[in-house]
Amino acid sequence: MAFTPATAPTGLRTSEILSADNSIPERHIVVATLRNAAPRLGLSASVISTLDAMLSCLAPKRNHHTVFASNATLTFRRNGISDRTIRRHAATLQEIGLLVRRDSPNRKRFTKHNTHEGKALRFGFDLSPLFARLHEIAAMAAEVLREQEQIDYLRAKIRAAANASLTNNPNDTTALNIFRVLRRKLSLQDCEQILTDLPVTDVEAEATDDQNSNLTITMTASDGHFVRHHHRSNKEHIDKERIALKKEPPLTGSDAPITIPELLSACPEAAEFSLRKIETVHDVVAHARTLAPMIGITIQNYEAAHERLGALRAAATVWAIMQFHDKIKAVGAYFRSITTGSKSEGFSPEKLIRRLATAQNYAA
Repeated sequence: MAFTPATAPTGLRTSEILSADNSIPERHIVVATLRNAAPRLGLSASVISTLDAMLSCLAPKRNHHTVFASNATLTFRRNGISDRTIRRHAATLQEIGLLVRRDSPNRKRFTKHNTHEGKALRFGFDLSPLFARLHEIAAMAAEVLREQEQIDYLRAKIRAAANASLTNNPNDTTALNIFRVLRRKLSLQDCEQILTDLPVTDVEAEATDDQNSNLTITMTASDGHFVRHHHRSNKEHIDKERIALKKEPPLTGSDAPITIPELLSACPEAAEFSLRKIETVHDVVAHARTLAPMIGITIQNYEAAHERLGALRAAATVWAIMQFHDKIKAVGAYFRSITTGSKSEGFSPEKLIRRLATAQNYAA
């Protein structure tokens, strides 16, 4: 590769810079986000593992993103893979646009400081492009997770439809072939095409509160026909609560509805990760769905919180946790506990947001 010198200012680190170890997000979150977005980026698991080894070599609270570790160090952290593999993975990361390789004349990786000019030459693997694109990668990861959820739904729907066809005709070769096809990994387009070609009526499914279809069919033991399987107790309880809330006068104080300016003021860390200006409730919710997998909240847990708390309150909870998630040992378990679990009874997203807003004002 061509010799490309890089200069950067030296001196005291007067501001916090995005770190792979002790800032937002942590290294394991960066790697998890990359793994989720891998189908869009064209990254293999082995390349991501090499990138993880590079991230582990970055110093905390640094003023750069250059990895100076030798191939021997990276090889050791990758459990003994060859130098050739390290170079090949680095070339792949550079080609994708997540890394810039800055080689010194002797191919060593080091820093040379000039205290008189207050600058430094850094030679190594520069991961600045990765951190610059982290917002974009997080959006890709969220899109991949949503697509996988849709694929899982369609696979279940195809299986149910094929099973219904076999119930009517046990020798249906088309349905038998579909079960063989389902053993393979299918894309969303494949699933949609298979469902279109099925010679049976559409499988009945019921709508959920968030307007996303959810397969809710079961087979009776007596006649083998498909019937709708309802979970009305919890849903009716939630609906009654919403009706009761609509009849009550507007709330004031700590339980009053959250406003967007209030949310932005209370949760600046979450706001910094937004690719666009947050102006509407839709923006808040869409951004929360992107942040959730980054900090370890699964789609299932988020949807359960959405069902119980509503769109804005569930999203505001994710925003709030993003503000102090580094103090939580298991973010996913904590989120589930306060939204739908053992600690959900007295949980109020409004009070949490306002406590954070007070803390921000006090810190300022």
